[in-house]
Amino acid sequence: MAIANSLAFLLYLCCGAILIRHFVQRATQSTLLLPIGLLTTIALVFHASDIAFTMQAAGGWDLGLFSTLSIATWLMAFIAFLLGLKFTKAHPGMIIYPLVALSLMLKQSLPSEHAGVLNNPALEWHILLSLVAYSLFTLAALQALILAIQEQQLRQRHLAGLIRQLPPLQSMESALFQLITAGFSFLTLGLFTGLLFLEDIFAQHLLHKTVLSLIAWCVFATLLWGRQQYGWRGKTAIKWTLIGFSFLVLSYLGSKFVLEFILK
Repeated sequence: MAIANSLAFLLYLCCGAILIRHFVQRATQSTLLLPIGLLTTIALVFHASDIAFTMQAAGGWDLGLFSTLSIATWLMAFIAFLLGLKFTKAHPGMIIYPLVALSLMLKQSLPSEHAGVLNNPALEWHILLSLVAYSLFTLAALQALILAIQEQQLRQRHLAGLIRQLPPLQSMESALFQLITAGFSFLTLGLFTGLLFLEDIFAQHLLHKTVLSLIAWCVFATLLWGRQQYGWRGKTAIKWTLIGFSFLVLSYLGSKFVLEFILK
């Protein structure tokens, strides 16, 4: 388990460093795509192996904070890998891969308290759908932050050298709403399937998580509605995206951290 984790950690860092160097030095795409694709694929395989070893050792789906976060970051890395096939000029992996490497380091160095094991296939689908939604919204939040910097510099008519290499503002904004739409769809499915397994919201310590997730759902639903009806974009889209993402972070990561590391 530790070997797979360490190898995935090193490969993600290597891929991130190569992509950053490529972006800064404006290297040609032909010298980048093949090695990065290969290295990322190997990193994903080792990362998946670490997840499989963790589940095998726990006897099922380990519900610990960092074990679950490892699955979410694998999904983020995989989505970034797919997006990188389209956005080769500004590969999202140069931001995502170092963050994924950080999550692997935290999982290895800060093992959480045993939070239980899940062996219910139907409930596993609920968690998986939710994690896909969280992964997509994390990517959307990072996209929104970059979009905010890009828009601010455009308004000031002063584009820094690196910002000039990003895709046009319209393309960045379009990609943001594609991520939000996909994340909203998975979040809707995740909430619906979760309600099917809800027995006692207080005994299961799910009240705060459910309420915050529903608030996040309402925020993103309002954003998509505003985009459709009034053409919301720019600062409005960025603000609503970050607010919705904040509620999602509090709903899962915040509650899990409090339960496992503070209240234990």
